[in-house]
Amino acid sequence: MAGQKRAPEDNSPRNVKKSKFVKDRLTDVSEKPVQLVSNLMDEEVDFPRGGGTSLTAAEVKTIRAEATQEANEELFAASGKSQKKKGRSDAKSKGSVTSKRDVVRIEHLNYKRIVPGMKLLGQIASIQPLALIISLPNQLMGHVPITQVTSQLTNRLESMHEQEEPSDTESIDDGESDSQTEVPDLFQLFHAGQYVRAIVTNVHASGSMDVSAIGKLRDEAAKASRRIELSLVPKTVNSGVLKTDLKPGFTLSAAVQSVEDHGYILDIGVQGSSGFLSFKEAKKGGSDCSKLHVGQLLDIAVMKMSSNEKICTVSVDPQVIQSSSITEVNNVTSVLPGILGQALITGISPSGINLQTLGFFNATADEFNVPTNPAKVFKIGQKVKARILYEIAGSSPPKFSVSLLDHIVNLKEKLSTDDTAIHLAYPNGTILDAITVKRVEPERGLVVEVQPHLDGFIHISHTSDGHVPMLSSSSGPWRLNTIHRARVIGYHPLDGLLQLSLRPSILDQRFLQAGDVQVGEVLKGTVKRLTDSALFVSISCNADGIIWPNHYADIPLKHPSKRFKAGGSIKCRVLAVDPERMRVELTAKKTLIESTLPVLTSIEEAKVGIITDAVVYRVVDKGLIVRFYNDLKAFVPSREASDYSSKLKDMFIAGRVVKVRILTVDLNPPRVVASIRQASLPKAVKVADTSDITSSPVAESVVAVHKTPRVPSLRSSHAHESIPSKALASKRSSPLPQVKAVPTQSQSMPRSHTPEQAAPLKVEGFSWFPGDTRSDAEFDEASSSDEGSEEDESSKKKRRKKKEIEQDLTADMHSKLPESNADFERLLLGSPNSSYLWVQYMSFLLQLSEIDKARETGRRAIQTISFREEEERLNVWIALLNVENVYGTDESLEAVFKDAARHNDSKTVYLRLAAILDQSEKHEAAEDQYKRTCKKFGHSSKVWTLFCEHYMRRRNLEQARKLLPRSLQSLEKRKHLKTISKFAQLEYKLGDAERGKTIFEGIVDSHPKRWDLWSIYMDMEAGQGDIQSLRNIFNRIFGIKMTSHKAKSFFKKWLELERRIGDEEGASAVKQKAVEWTQKAASNSQ
Repeated sequence: MAGQKRAPEDNSPRNVKKSKFVKDRLTDVSEKPVQLVSNLMDEEVDFPRGGGTSLTAAEVKTIRAEATQEANEELFAASGKSQKKKGRSDAKSKGSVTSKRDVVRIEHLNYKRIVPGMKLLGQIASIQPLALIISLPNQLMGHVPITQVTSQLTNRLESMHEQEEPSDTESIDDGESDSQTEVPDLFQLFHAGQYVRAIVTNVHASGSMDVSAIGKLRDEAAKASRRIELSLVPKTVNSGVLKTDLKPGFTLSAAVQSVEDHGYILDIGVQGSSGFLSFKEAKKGGSDCSKLHVGQLLDIAVMKMSSNEKICTVSVDPQVIQSSSITEVNNVTSVLPGILGQALITGISPSGINLQTLGFFNATADEFNVPTNPAKVFKIGQKVKARILYEIAGSSPPKFSVSLLDHIVNLKEKLSTDDTAIHLAYPNGTILDAITVKRVEPERGLVVEVQPHLDGFIHISHTSDGHVPMLSSSSGPWRLNTIHRARVIGYHPLDGLLQLSLRPSILDQRFLQAGDVQVGEVLKGTVKRLTDSALFVSISCNADGIIWPNHYADIPLKHPSKRFKAGGSIKCRVLAVDPERMRVELTAKKTLIESTLPVLTSIEEAKVGIITDAVVYRVVDKGLIVRFYNDLKAFVPSREASDYSSKLKDMFIAGRVVKVRILTVDLNPPRVVASIRQASLPKAVKVADTSDITSSPVAESVVAVHKTPRVPSLRSSHAHESIPSKALASKRSSPLPQVKAVPTQSQSMPRSHTPEQAAPLKVEGFSWFPGDTRSDAEFDEASSSDEGSEEDESSKKKRRKKKEIEQDLTADMHSKLPESNADFERLLLGSPNSSYLWVQYMSFLLQLSEIDKARETGRRAIQTISFREEEERLNVWIALLNVENVYGTDESLEAVFKDAARHNDSKTVYLRLAAILDQSEKHEAAEDQYKRTCKKFGHSSKVWTLFCEHYMRRRNLEQARKLLPRSLQSLEKRKHLKTISKFAQLEYKLGDAERGKTIFEGIVDSHPKRWDLWSIYMDMEAGQGDIQSLRNIFNRIFGIKMTSHKAKSFFKKWLELERRIGDEEGASAVKQKAVEWTQKAASNSQ
């Protein structure tokens, strides 16, 4: 066939038809499918340096020029220009024998040149739960879904639901082979930096899909949407490999098919052949290969083939795979990416190197795959080791792209100068202050030097925030040898290049990836979207966070869509960060956001005694599991969770914020035990020795408790316990219950013995014994006994002293209000949860103009009162609102109000503040507060009723009546009747009684069997004193069928009203009607 094409050239015809004949023949040859095996044999026999079947466009052009030149010479019409062209043509013709096939255009791989079916060598850049991100040549990235790893793994995933009783707690690395029962995840099967062979299954064009779930490898949305889908399935990748190719030194991909007695059976994707890997050889693959899973992908090297060509013994030893090479193949389809072979350099150009590999295949190595500073300068004719990256699509004869880089040739991960991984030495977000431009590609980007033997690539779109159409190496801000400040935004492991950006917006960006976010940090984000399962928040251009439903607020939200709108701003705090999965967990709970307690992110930070915030994670039988930051958990036993015996599930729900105190910390095994009960105790609870008790601002008396009753005297001597209730009642001639109703000091203090000699105390302005003239010596003699005396003598003295007491005045301190800070502090020791005492204390301080101290006392009360005493705490909050309303500013009032609403039932606090403003005659502020309340709690009938009452008390009847239709639009239907009834009652009390009567008439007409509404209607009419109207109502109601029990209650009510606002005649008529109704009901029943 090739000979037929050359024959016409030997005859050298002199007409145009001959030239056209050559052109047609060339076209016919190029259109015919290439038969790879036979063509190689033809070229080897007839045309060692090529063949007629593979003429390039340049060769066709040369043949045309030769034919035209010969025709011109025949006609003697050759001009100078044609002679010049002939000279060039002759020179090219002469050199075509030696260099025509050596000069091949070097092209970069890009999205346009990648086609489905192309096989490439890649390196794993990152591992995700359901996908692998593969680094491809020329700074491209590919995506391998979990279903395209191996067919065996896909089958196991599909049959997961059929497995019986899968165990989530069993270790995958257990000695027993549990790979048959539990599907391993991708993190167990692969590691970052691992080389893989892949085949392109699909190429998604720009903007064709959303890959937000994959992770943004590039900043621009258009580039992020372009994705190359790959497959690692050996049967697909190794398609074209024949049994005859499975010779020692041949490397390929394989999947573990089954585990046998002496080794593993591998699926190598070659029809009629399987691989066998012994357990001994598997151990040579390192720790990752010591135990293999069914469906795991391996890179293998053929060691030997069995005689029947059905089983080939393989090795996974990295050293064997790195050094295995081949010199020739039987078919071009047998050339797989990753094969190592000898190559001959045939040409060197600024854009790369031309080579000839595997004997007769042309190959190219672009500048990204040529070492920048090789140990030996490359020369034409030099033999080098090259590893095949991919076959150039659409080339004829076949051409390959190879790499001469050391880390690819040796199948190792490229390291920095200090022998650390590049992505660890330069993580994403690293700022590089000085990088030097070493090469400019006008339409692609910049190649810069980061450090010796480490380069970076800056795409043209990352040179500036604006559009840059072209780069220049001799002018402009990005010319050669200029120094710039850049930021690392990624890493391409296969090329060994850092991906950098010069864009100011990225240099100034706070976060580039999830790993840059600090746990516990408070930040502001933008709501992206709200789904049924979570809220997604954007915290930077490249980093997103997620908020789970139990972290939307301090309380569960029934309608989160009303609070979170797409594009809205949200303040949140970082709960946990998982850089590997690119996940940032956030919380929107205000309690956690505004908390100043320590943040625990690891078990090492947990110290015994620390009080911090935690979130209830789960309620179990024996206690609670609470969660701190960064997924650190602790166990709270039942006895430390609550003082009450009620069920924990009724008291704690998942998502509730609690304060805990760390009790114990064990590092091995990791375990943290905490307490909620101890964290809620006041700080000054320890009262082992009452002599240490002091209160601000005045030091108080020391209380010593004796076994026998003693008469106390607050003088410059020992302080004693107050009289017990029985003795106090007998001396005061008062009943015992009355005395016990008053809290005493002895009820609040633990019993302890006083030392023999206590320092004398003097408290001025207070005396329990006015007019007492006894000396200290006399009192000591009467109130104490000699240590050496016997017990019977001591008891006689005490009984004698009791008889001498004529009047007991110790109860005076309980019968009058406290008169000093000391009195209040003493009472609060006995009743720390009493809001009445705390509010009285605040009122006392306000009388002394100690406003700041009153505020501090209120805050101290909230911290002291047990969190279970919700009503008591609410009373203190209301007191604080009153203080701020009278003495504070609008800002301070708003701050206290928000704090109170967060710690109590928010609707109650909203309504209480409106009432406070109304009582203090701040009517406009009260109206605004009611409007806020109705907007937030429009589903509450009580809120609308109180708002209506506010308007009516101010005689703003028109606005009050407009609220009824508005409320019915917001309320549920089941609340309509109740609300209408409330509005009608307000009309009777504060508005127009006739209007209220009209509303009630409409209610009872539409709901005649609602006896409760009839009763309310009657009560409202009774308040008007119109007995005739009441008689009409009762006559109407007895016309409705009802039970005798209900009739009896209504007759009784009618009779009472007749006696109260009617007359005796009317009462007699009621009795007569009752008899008649009873007789009629009895006759109807018969």
